[in-house]
Amino acid sequence: MGSVQELGTVLEGCIEEVGRMEKRRDELMGELQALREEKTGSEEGREGGQAAQLRQVLNIEADGRREARMREWQSLRAERREEEMRLSSVSLEKQGLQEDMRSLKRRLFSVARECAHNQVILVSQQREVAQLNKEEMELDTLIIQLTEEVSQLRSTHQTQLSTFQSQLQTHSQTPNPIEEMTQSKRNSCGELQQYLQGGLKALEERYEPMLLALLKRRERTSEAQVKARQQARELRARRGPLREEGQRLGLQRACLEERLVLMETHRREDVEQYRETVDRLEDTSREQKTKLQIQKRETKETEELRDRLTKQLHLYRFHPTLDYTH
Repeated sequence: MGSVQELGTVLEGCIEEVGRMEKRRDELMGELQALREEKTGSEEGREGGQAAQLRQVLNIEADGRREARMREWQSLRAERREEEMRLSSVSLEKQGLQEDMRSLKRRLFSVARECAHNQVILVSQQREVAQLNKEEMELDTLIIQLTEEVSQLRSTHQTQLSTFQSQLQTHSQTPNPIEEMTQSKRNSCGELQQYLQGGLKALEERYEPMLLALLKRRERTSEAQVKARQQARELRARRGPLREEGQRLGLQRACLEERLVLMETHRREDVEQYRETVDRLEDTSREQKTKLQIQKRETKETEELRDRLTKQLHLYRFHPTLDYTH
């Protein structure tokens, strides 16, 4: 961009210099005409007419060249402005696409991180559910064992009770006195009751805390299972939209990458056109410099012609009878 501006500045300077030299040439031609008008006679009239005609032709040619150069320069400046506007537009659009890509990458990273976090939570919940199921199976096995032990105890107590009853019946059939039978009956009933109470108390002391703990643990396990299943359902419900969002963002990213590739291709093409324009401007600058050198040479020749005519005019004034045709 800077090289084009410098080239434009150089071209404008060349055009201004050409204008000044053309103006100087017109002034010299005017002075030449004034000098020739001072001559008298038909020879002076013919020379003045030829000089005027020559000046008119030179002026017409100079005006034509100047107008052609101005039109060419204006066309080149318009092309340069268009190229600069196109490059600026492409640069802004590229910046916008890059910002969209950065935003899209941030969103994709956030979605991926949330998916990974939810996946970890889901795996943890599944592990907890599996552990709770295992504990529930262990509790069921323990309850079955306790039920079997209680059944065995009941069977044992029933057997002992039957034994005591048979003993009581045996004692009741013997010809003992009433007091002995009553005392034996009381002793047997007391021993049986004491044994049963001791057995029940031992069972309560042994199994009641275990049963209470198992019931509380089972209740907590059931609540945890319900909560884990609910969270698993919520995570599964959220995983579907997150996957859809990830697919949509991936498609959008692919579209943006394709647009960036197209933008880069257009940018390279625009840069190539811009370089061609710069080369064309440089060629035009060289042509202008060449024309400027030619104009300087013509101006120098005009000044030399003016000096010669001035010298001839002075000689003619002082020696009018001499022949100056040579």
